[in-house]
Amino acid sequence: MSILIKDTTPMERIQIVKDALDGEYDEFYDDYVDGRKELSQLNAEYSAQNAGRGKE
Repeated sequence: MSILIKDTTPMERIQIVKDALDGEYDEFYDDYVDGRKELSQLNAEYSAQNAGRGKE
């Protein structure tokens, strides 16, 4: 199953996020659900912003 924006509907993308987060939804993924950014882009941005921070 593809998780790319071009292959999914917004409802499917919501479910993909919920499945990955054990039934929860995080607003961080709104750009993915709305079709503005792929998950890989969001994850790369998050990693770049939080690299080396560790758990607080």
